Amino acid sequence: MHTVPDVTTALDLSAITDHQTRRTATIRHALDPNRPYDPPPSGHPIAVDYAVAHHFLEGGHDAAQRRDADALAWHRSGFSHGCTHLTRSTVVGPRIVIAPPADDMVRSPRSETPYYVLGPRSRPAPEALGVLVARAFAHVDETGLGPLVAAHAAVVCLTGQRRPEQLMRNFSITNLPATLFTDHLGDPAVLGRELVHEAAHNWLNDALAALDLTIPSDQSFFSPWRGTHRPAFGFLHACFAFPLTMIYAARALPTATGTAHTVLADHLHQHQAHLAAVTQDFPQALNLVRNTGLRDRLETVFTHGAAPHLSETSH
Repeated sequence: MHTVPDVTTALDLSAITDHQTRRTATIRHALDPNRPYDPPPSGHPIAVDYAVAHHFLEGGHDAAQRRDADALAWHRSGFSHGCTHLTRSTVVGPRIVIAPPADDMVRSPRSETPYYVLGPRSRPAPEALGVLVARAFAHVDETGLGPLVAAHAAVVCLTGQRRPEQLMRNFSITNLPATLFTDHLGDPAVLGRELVHEAAHNWLNDALAALDLTIPSDQSFFSPWRGTHRPAFGFLHACFAFPLTMIYAARALPTATGTAHTVLADHLHQHQAHLAAVTQDFPQALNLVRNTGLRDRLETVFTHGAAPHLSETSH
């Protein structure tokens, strides 16, 4: 097996951009066939359009089931407003940043965890949280992982503030690609880690969709992150997302101070052991990916993440 030479190259998969563009155009036509879709110029991320298209589709579906005509009309005409009132500028481009109350979260069989869908009552996050998220994106960009979050973290939904000793909750769902949900500690360097983690999950989901791949569900592997066996799909997701957070932490740690330094150092220590524990199973799970190029990319990320002290100079 031959790895891609560096992490930046491994994450640069043009099929994903093509998939995002096609999918956005398809959703837009389904919701508003009278308004042709004009994608951003070549080289400009389509992530925000891609993310909000799925919010409009999800929200429109729910509104139709509730027979809420006003909400349905808002979602069907969504591309005319694009939720620009929710965006703020960051170093990786405009991002939608929200912090809805817990009561506004949706509980659905489609997700183990309550999630949020943009709608006519959505409001931007308070200014302090918007600044926090913008600074987190700046931290990620400084570590060389800016393109990852630029393409796969377009909507950031902050779900609550935690203390360093508390368990952080963060997740993404396949129905809302390029969206992530996360708690925060009030520290942008630590929040940067969460942006990388969930953007990684979104990247892999998009890569599988773009390449029309599925992971067989009849094999499972022990996951030290969950302390139990997981199907190959979830196992490979962990073996991709956690190495990327290791790479981020290793690159961010030299300039981190205070809480951020403690949290990122602990992250490296804890997950180095987890990655070592899966080195035997990872190649077996990787062989279930029926695409040589994607296998090589996943192997590159895993290899760099397993040696974070080497990753600091790889960007």
